[in-house]
Amino acid sequence: MKKMKAALVGAGNRGCVYADYCFDEPNELEIVAVVEPNEIRREEAKKRYGLPETACFENLDGFLREKIVCDFVINATMDEQHYETAKAIMEAGYDMLLEKPITANKDELLDLQRIAKERNLKVNVCHVLRYTPYYKRIKEIINSGKIGKILTIEMNEHVGIAHFLDSFVRGKWNSEARCGSSFLLQKSCHDMDLLCWLNNETTPARVFSFGKRAWFIKENAPEGATEYCHDCPHNATCLYSAQKVHLELDAMPFQTWMEMGKPIDEITKEEKAEWLKTSHYGLCAYNSGGDIVDRQTVNVEFANGSTCVFTMVGGICRAGRYLHVCGTKGEIEGNIEDEKFVLRIFDRSEGKFDYDEEVIDVSNEIRDTTDYGGHGGGDYAIMYELVRYLNGDNSSISITGIDDSINGHLVVYAADKSRKTGVVYNIGD
Repeated sequence: MKKMKAALVGAGNRGCVYADYCFDEPNELEIVAVVEPNEIRREEAKKRYGLPETACFENLDGFLREKIVCDFVINATMDEQHYETAKAIMEAGYDMLLEKPITANKDELLDLQRIAKERNLKVNVCHVLRYTPYYKRIKEIINSGKIGKILTIEMNEHVGIAHFLDSFVRGKWNSEARCGSSFLLQKSCHDMDLLCWLNNETTPARVFSFGKRAWFIKENAPEGATEYCHDCPHNATCLYSAQKVHLELDAMPFQTWMEMGKPIDEITKEEKAEWLKTSHYGLCAYNSGGDIVDRQTVNVEFANGSTCVFTMVGGICRAGRYLHVCGTKGEIEGNIEDEKFVLRIFDRSEGKFDYDEEVIDVSNEIRDTTDYGGHGGGDYAIMYELVRYLNGDNSSISITGIDDSINGHLVVYAADKSRKTGVVYNIGD
């Protein structure tokens, strides 16, 4: 198998998660260049991947001018930059691994699909949940016909309180206008992709959605709450205290402290506490200026009559994803965090009118290391399968080109329009 060479565009947390596969499997992947506008992160990536100065670029134009030779590009830029960067990378002739979501715009989405087809490029989207042993095994069972034809799919995603506060209340994804993505597109396009991929014998036809930001608004702030948490009289008891979540728990340091202008491991706790007094990460959660919804439901009808209902909610106790697929011959039910699911099959043998139940445990199949334990093992598995795919192995049921990522995005677009207008939307329109 040929060792793949990749360039990393966007050396933030997600980009480095994918690129760090080179440390776990050095015979399979090598990072040969990095593009990162942030000087500190660019310097860290230079050291991390042992790159010469000539292979480190402040912007994409510089990288493209040098015509760096590599097998593919990891595009892990921010959501609103995906279209322009992806288009430039593809027009330069590179295959690409593109962080989700592809784009928030339907015309841009279809334009990237067009370029990929015209130039015969491999463009794979980071729908990492497809690659987990959990969802992959479920897909294999569905494809085998064991549960028959899919009738309904019920799914939910519960976003834990620390993650929701850090990313979607105070963080860089708290405003659809600023970050270019809705909550559904940024966080749950994984789930929209899953429902279309698991049920890809058919296509989504109609979509309806409810949702709003109704809890994390200034009207719900307790009496006497201040603009920043550090001097708020409710700081010691508030569930959403910035001091508790961001300083004491330090839930997502790679996001919270990235704007402080120095390597994270060099920042003292005292410096962090002082910074929170004026940073957006120190704002009252009820008055942080965001507009991202904190709950949403999506109803999808597929062309063959099967249906799906998906619910997401932010800021709850136990984070997780639940799935229940009902078919004509049986059903599948489970939570990915349990690393197992239940398979039930109707049994009419010898006059029976019952069902057989089997618990399928995938915990031993999950590669759970410090670097690649995220997303149920999917962060490691996507790179494992991508390297083989680029080497000509087309056996994976998880890895697909950009075409199979289109429907999930179209469902998101329709759902967000429906949420705002109260109208049922036809995907074909």
